[in-house]
Amino acid sequence: MDQRLIEYDEKHSDYDRMGEIVYEKLKDALHDEHIHPMQVTYRIKTRSSVENKLIRKPEKYQKLTNMTDIAGFRVICYFSDQVDQVARLLEENFVVDKVNSVDKRNALPTTSFGYSSLHYICTLPHNGEYPEKLCVLPFEVQIRSVLQHAWAEIEHDLGYKSAFGVPRDIRREFSRLAGLLEIADDLFVGIKNELVVYKDQVRKRIAEDKADDLTIDRHTLSAYIKESGTMQSFIMEIADICGAEIQYIDPEPYIPKLDYLDIHTLGELKELVYTEHDGALDLAMDALTDSGIDTLTSVVGLYYLCRSKLIYGDYSRERIANFFHISISSEERVMRRTNKLLEKRESVRARAEKAAEDMKDTGT
Repeated sequence: MDQRLIEYDEKHSDYDRMGEIVYEKLKDALHDEHIHPMQVTYRIKTRSSVENKLIRKPEKYQKLTNMTDIAGFRVICYFSDQVDQVARLLEENFVVDKVNSVDKRNALPTTSFGYSSLHYICTLPHNGEYPEKLCVLPFEVQIRSVLQHAWAEIEHDLGYKSAFGVPRDIRREFSRLAGLLEIADDLFVGIKNELVVYKDQVRKRIAEDKADDLTIDRHTLSAYIKESGTMQSFIMEIADICGAEIQYIDPEPYIPKLDYLDIHTLGELKELVYTEHDGALDLAMDALTDSGIDTLTSVVGLYYLCRSKLIYGDYSRERIANFFHISISSEERVMRRTNKLLEKRESVRARAEKAAEDMKDTGT
């Protein structure tokens, strides 16, 4: 039997253990750097796959460790600029064999078609943290953007691994497509960077109370909830009713609800806080006093502001039902919510009328 296959059999469990260590270490490093890839995967080559590769290229793989991709990892990033960020993390956390690593993004001649990825050959560091026998086992990490991955998978499925033997017209189509994907990758990175700048500008304007004209969208609404002193003060008033902590969540589901209530800008939202403050706070006190609730979400202010506007405003049953239809598909639940809100309206109005009568009777 081939000595290299015997060695593979003996070291298979070591490759498995090394793969698990690298996978966890890689995921932790990505998490610590706030890089959230679309996918992180790994596999250990099967015995038959190793044997086939040894048969195809016996001179190249005279030793088993010459086969650097027995353990193979793949990191698929959403954006092309994250490929280099992941590469930097690999260099910081593992020993990178720069001689055998290949940046296939730059390997093709400018006149050839293709759209490839970055391939790093690595080992675990010899720092005493890992068994020495695992630190001599090489592994390959392929780093790609989503679009680079799509290209590679489609290219593999079509069976075109090189330009040789491919008709000229098809080569031309591949080249055009590769160019379009590269442009798309660059545009996605540009959009991402523009959003970063936009969000920073939004936060600054809100902090300076100069954001009234900004249209409500996911970023402006989220920033307003976190950065606006007016909204933060109101949220904390509600939280203090039951001594709850605030858990921040995405407020995007409230955008169509605010739009339905004709609240389209941050200035209009600020006005809503002022006009509905007392009514919303009364509703919150009725619901939360002695409730035992210890956690509220960051949209609690929007929740009670919207309900206050519906209760104290002149909204018909149909319009109230349509409001609930925005987020609820069940007709039964919509009717139940509508009836409950209308009952609350009657209760509030009856209480207000009684208070007015009491004031009249006492002459105040």
